[in-house]
Formats: sequence, structure tokens, C-alpha cells
Amino acid sequence: MLSFVLMAIATVLGVFLLIEMKRLDQVMVVEIIICSGWSKRFQKQTKEEEKEDFLFSYGKYHHVKEKAAQKKVAAWNKEIEGFRNAEEKYLSGKRLSMADLIPAFGYQLMQELKMDASNDLLRKLTKRCECSGYIELEKKQETNGKANAQIYARYLLASLVSWLFVGVLLACIATAAALALELEAVQILVFGIVAFALPALAGYLPYDALRTKADKRQEGIDLDFPNVLSKMTLLVTAGMSLTRAIENTAASGDTLMYRELRLAVREIDQGATVAAAFARMQCRCENRFLDRLVSVVTKSYTAGNVNLAEDLREINADCWLEKKHSARRMTESIQNKLFIPTMLMFVGILIVIVVPAMAGFNL
Repeated sequence: MLSFVLMAIATVLGVFLLIEMKRLDQVMVVEIIICSGWSKRFQKQTKEEEKEDFLFSYGKYHHVKEKAAQKKVAAWNKEIEGFRNAEEKYLSGKRLSMADLIPAFGYQLMQELKMDASNDLLRKLTKRCECSGYIELEKKQETNGKANAQIYARYLLASLVSWLFVGVLLACIATAAALALELEAVQILVFGIVAFALPALAGYLPYDALRTKADKRQEGIDLDFPNVLSKMTLLVTAGMSLTRAIENTAASGDTLMYRELRLAVREIDQGATVAAAFARMQCRCENRFLDRLVSVVTKSYTAGNVNLAEDLREINADCWLEKKHSARRMTESIQNKLFIPTMLMFVGILIVIVVPAMAGFNL
């Protein structure tokens, strides 16, 4: 009886899925195709970054044999080429399958639930897209003026919703089939969990990968920024012009914030104003002290700022004070996390000591 109920539920869910997907319009299809191409581009960029980090580490330490290094690089090159070809096929309209259109259900459901740009979850995900380090997500579409970060955030959320729904549908079908075959309860449970987990992972992994990348970049920026600002402040205080101070600071390190600063310098060399280059860096890097620095730099180049060095010293002092507070909060957090393992170890030691002693006393 239960298998028939589950099949009826699966039928209703399947019909609802098809009805919602048939309502997709041309704009939605275009956005799905573009975002599918971007996802391949971002996977390609991630592999390129992994390869570059490995080559840098190998050139410095030679921690693996040369043949093993060549084999790893060749594997990376093959993956990168595969992602590049897939990206070209999507963006040229030569590749589109039924599975690629699954997110259309999520788009329709989000539209019916009125999840627009003001939605808190979508707004936070859009901000993470902007801070992900993917240059493509800093731009806007020339056709409709939408921010690419907002388009990709809607695609990720729609994909997650759609694949979770598909997971529920497949779980109902798999559980009903297992019940009809009269399998054991554990096997039925495994069938249902696997049927739900595989589609759910297909929607969650891209969503989680972008959030993880954005959070990792945020940690790197927060860690590097006080040092970058200190060097810049020192050079300006010593009498160097702001432009020269930015260039020298950018060339003095190779971590994330220094690379972002070098990208801003490159944009300045290509004709962008310092204020515009720093505004773009502000979009890529979320940090409240960077926001203050951008304001000071913009003021310096638009209206002049005779107190530039003093303003930079003030921001620098506040930045280092916040870093000290953050370090203390992190220490307290680690201590709290270690409390439970420490208590478990203490209880284990007591058991090891007390139980044999009590056994000997009883004898």
C-alpha cells in the first residue's frame, strides 16, 4: 500500500515539475545557457589556479619527482582543455541538454515565491559572487543591464532548489520500487537516501564551491590587508606619492591582497583612474577598512587631501586594533571548541585509572 502512495506522490511531483519547466521563457533559457558556460569557465580557472600553485611550489621545493610532476600537469591541462571546450559549446549554443534545463523549475518557483533581489539569501549569495574573484561576475550584461553576479546567484539558487526537488521525486520512486521488491528496511532506507543524495549533491556542490571560495578569499583579504595598508602608509608618510606607494606596495608581496593591488595597478596603467581601479577592487574585496581607504584615495584624487598621511595612519591604527580583537576572538573560539575534547580525554583517563583500581579493590 505504501509503495502505491509513494508512486502517486512521485507522479504528482513529476507532473508539477514538467508544468513548471514548460513555462520557461527565452530570457530564462539564455541566462541558463550563459551561466552553464560560466560554470565551466570558473571550473577551468580553479584548475588553472591549482596548477599554478603546484608549479610555484614545485619550482621552489621540488617535493615530487619530475615525472610525477609532469603527469599531474598533463592531467590538469587535459581537464582545463575539457572545461574550455565545454564553455565554448555552451556560449555558442551548441550544447544544451534536458539536465541543463532543470534549474528552470527553480526559477519559476523563486518567481512565484517572489524571491527577488531584496531577498536576504539571494542578496548574500550575490555579494559572495561579487567577492569570488571571478572577473566575469564583476560585469553587467550589455543587453539588459543586470549584474552578472545577480544572474549567477539566481542560477545557483535555482539549481539547488530544482535538484533538491528532483531528489525528493527520485527518492519516492526508489523507495516505492524497493518496497515493491520486498527488500529489507535497511536496504529500502539506503535506496531512498542514495536516490535523494545524488541529485541534491549535483545542485549543492556548485553552490557550496562558490561560497567556500568567497569565504576563503575573505579570510585571505582580512589577513593581508593590515600589512598592505601599513606599507602604503609608511611610504606615503615618508613623502612618496600615493601612486608610487601603491605600485611599490603591490610589488612587495605575492599573497591575495597584493595580487588584487597589482590588478588595480595594471588597470591604472591601462588608462583607468586610481579612484575607478580602487572602486573595482572594492567590489571584489569586501573589507570595511578597504572601504575607508577607497574613500580617502578617491578624495585625494578628486578634491585633494593635504591630510592624506594622517588619514592613512588613522585607518591603519584602527585596522591593526581590529586585527588584535579578531585574534583574541579566534583564540577564545578555539578554546571553546577544545573544551569538549579536553573533557572527553579527562573522562577517558579517569576510566582507564579508576576502573582497574576499583576492580582490584573488589578482589
